[in-house]
Amino acid sequence: MLSNVYLKTLRDMRRPLFWWVAGLFIFTLYFVTLYPSIEEASADMQSYIDSLPDSFKAMFGGNALDISTFEGFLTMELLSMFYPIMILAFAVSYGAGLIGSEEESGTLEILLATPLPRWRVMLSKFGALITFTLIVLLAVWLGIAGGVLAVDIETDLGRLLAGVLNMGPLALVFAALAFCLTGLRGSRGTALGLTLAVAAITYLVHTMSEVTNVPAWMQKLSPWYWYNGVYALSEGVDPLNVALLLGVTLLLVAIGVWGFERRDLGV
Repeated sequence: MLSNVYLKTLRDMRRPLFWWVAGLFIFTLYFVTLYPSIEEASADMQSYIDSLPDSFKAMFGGNALDISTFEGFLTMELLSMFYPIMILAFAVSYGAGLIGSEEESGTLEILLATPLPRWRVMLSKFGALITFTLIVLLAVWLGIAGGVLAVDIETDLGRLLAGVLNMGPLALVFAALAFCLTGLRGSRGTALGLTLAVAAITYLVHTMSEVTNVPAWMQKLSPWYWYNGVYALSEGVDPLNVALLLGVTLLLVAIGVWGFERRDLGV
């Protein structure tokens, strides 16, 4: 066993990390290279999108998207819903399993038999998940950059990088919630189920706020509201929104560590 829990966790993740990176890079690269052919029909596609019901458009950003631009195309097809949900799903799954899977398999007892304090084990594992998330997001950006260079699209790669990395704090909020629940209760399945339910409910609250009378205070309870991915490429990432999501992440991790240090383990 590696004495460094952070490195051991990354080593344990190396195979799924490879497939996530390879899969997202190749898919993103291929998808971006399709844009020139889609650009030719963008006016007709925009007219079709404008004719869709407001409840459907709300899932992709309402009336804010302009698919005739490369940034609008990326936002609608990848960054408004598809990639955030995909990256959130893997982050939540690993967030629930960092402690929960080891506790259920009985290997956590061996890990905690080392001189390392519980809080360091928890923080090292979540640090590995942050690294995993950043590497996956960079693979997405490299796929976009490769596609942009391959088909000669004029765009700001720096802004695209910020827009892609903007998905990280959103995913980490829900990963931290799952991590927190396993720290408090220890059940991986319960943590995973509750976190995915919260993610789905808050997503619906956010998307439906444009077509229903959802109170403003309720909208602001949704992490999706602060993610605001629809405007990340067109207007830039809001650092205050990022700071808020990262602050909630830190709070949830701290609560999870506090609970983990005080409860009896199921091993």
